[in-house]
Amino acid sequence: MDTLGLFLAVVLAGLSLLLGVIGILASSRYEDRRILFISGAFLALGVVGALAVFSDLSPEYGGPFGVESIPLFVMVVAVGLLYVAMVRSGPSPVGKPHG
Repeated sequence: MDTLGLFLAVVLAGLSLLLGVIGILASSRYEDRRILFISGAFLALGVVGALAVFSDLSPEYGGPFGVESIPLFVMVVAVGLLYVAMVRSGPSPVGKPHG
């Protein structure tokens, strides 16, 4: 993996895991399951990023976990879109429908 790929993997892992934890804490406060599902997506993408970093740092053991730069870029963009979705569509008040 090149330097850009390693940078994208680190950004993906760090940002996804951080936002996943924040989302879990927010879902417990606001009691909204949608935030919990988005947090699960963040955590899954964080694991992919962490495995990609592991692949680059330990080529002998991490070879099967390698991810190329273009899929990493797409995943970083997906994390950004999930973040925007989580921030823009906050939980609706209890008993009041969305819309």
